[in-house]
Amino acid sequence: MKKILLVAGGTGGHFFPAVAVGEELVKRNYEVHFITDLRCKKYIDPNTEIRFHVLDLKRPKSILVFLPSLSIAVFKAIKLLYSLVPSAVVGFGGYPVIASMFAAIFLRIPIIIHEQNSYFGKVNRFFANFAKKIAVSYKDTKNLPSIVKNKIVVTGGIVRRNIRELKVVNKQSEPFRIFIFGGSQGAKLFSELIPDSIKILMQKQPELKLHIVQQAALNDQAKIEDIYLKLNITYKLAEFFNDMALQYQNADLVISRSGASTIEELTYVGLPAIFIPLPSAADNHQYHNTKLLEDEKCGWCMKQDDISSVKLADKIFDLVSNPKILKNTSQNLLKRKKEGHKLLSDLIEKVI
Repeated sequence: MKKILLVAGGTGGHFFPAVAVGEELVKRNYEVHFITDLRCKKYIDPNTEIRFHVLDLKRPKSILVFLPSLSIAVFKAIKLLYSLVPSAVVGFGGYPVIASMFAAIFLRIPIIIHEQNSYFGKVNRFFANFAKKIAVSYKDTKNLPSIVKNKIVVTGGIVRRNIRELKVVNKQSEPFRIFIFGGSQGAKLFSELIPDSIKILMQKQPELKLHIVQQAALNDQAKIEDIYLKLNITYKLAEFFNDMALQYQNADLVISRSGASTIEELTYVGLPAIFIPLPSAADNHQYHNTKLLEDEKCGWCMKQDDISSVKLADKIFDLVSNPKILKNTSQNLLKRKKEGHKLLSDLIEKVI
């Protein structure tokens, strides 16, 4: 049985697409191994047939500190890859893949790169010349080295299984349901901005029936509850949602950051969103992701530096008042949907 090695870590945004590809490869009778780091260890399903290995590499604070730890990690990766003898190594971007990529190059194992964002990342750019193929989510991916354009294959985004299994439902009944989430780097901003916007919205449309599901830090929840109770809005607050598929299924509109995984999941289920890109994201990739979507009439981009409670309230009011806009946006999202987990698995099979 041939072995494939997947490498992803750092965030769930890298980890879950790799798992989706791993599951597909297991179905195709490959022995799948997966190298991740300590931060993603919590996501590992003990019942999966994918075989996980943890190889930690800390975020580089300075080159002098990073090089010794990278050297140790590369040595460990070479040792692991030499014992596994995989037919290919597939990297999903981010610095946790660096050691495994160097090990694959040293052992002359074919490399495949997957770039999920619309802006080609630094790590992927570094290894692009060594890769046999480069899979991208966006056909107009920016920052691609011109020398590797003949290696590019558009596979689209990759979505985890529980999202792919969702039934797409056109929801028209009251109340209007908004799902708000922003991760650790969005929840604080959203806890202040969105309740103020909802107050303004309810002043504009007092008869509107709303149900809000919102991610919020524990110490922000009492203040948010007080606002929503006074506005007679039904709500659910949580620090983290383990049931994202269910929340998507029950929402009419999302307000969120614009990481690649979030965008691809919303695309797959046809759920419109107002995106507020994280300004500090590497290479400003969240903004580039969202701008491409907005240009295709698949969502709305509101930059954090320009947004205000009034502007956000006006945007929500516009969408609530014009359900046809939401319906058209949903249809546009579904048109760009791809079975990325299958297309990337096809590509891996061609390479090996």
